[in-house]
Amino acid sequence: MKKIILTLLCSLAAATATAQVKGLGFGPRAGVNFADYMNSPGSSRTGVYAGAFVDYNFTHRWGIETGAYYSQLGSTDNVELGYASQTIHRMEYLSVPLVGKFNFLGGFRVIAGFEGLFKLSAERKEKNGGPTSKMENVRSSNLAFTIGAGYLLRCGLDITASYSKGFHSAIMHAPETTCPTYFRVAVGWRFIGTNK
Repeated sequence: MKKIILTLLCSLAAATATAQVKGLGFGPRAGVNFADYMNSPGSSRTGVYAGAFVDYNFTHRWGIETGAYYSQLGSTDNVELGYASQTIHRMEYLSVPLVGKFNFLGGFRVIAGFEGLFKLSAERKEKNGGPTSKMENVRSSNLAFTIGAGYLLRCGLDITASYSKGFHSAIMHAPETTCPTYFRVAVGWRFIGTNK
């Protein structure tokens, strides 16, 4: 029994050993968004985030990453004129990030860059069970600044947490307090060049 436990511990240590990444990599990534508007009196909407990434590490320290993701943003508990109850804004986007990465202490990294948001759909739903209606005044695209951190295990498992804030209001002709903001946690798997 002791040999089995020792073998499992050694395997875990090998899998989580520091990863020094260099070269091209790609893989799937999925997670969850906690989205709202800047300074909104409403509450955050929890949504899906899923897609794939491609990265290239020029050295063991520096790299870049992009990808394409389906991303659910919006807000809940919004108070709007003309609605009897609070509303939920359901906004779906194609998200295309471009971030720089700095790798350190093996598998740790910090990221910073931009994320393009391209609207797929936008709906409003009343919380009291009222009808769902299309939101016509949502910007077709937006740009967000993104910062975050992550860790890449030697086996290829990738864990990332980031925060993003839009440069423009999500709703046209609205104050900048409707700039989208969102915190994200995601898990992925990196193929090719996982540990050099």
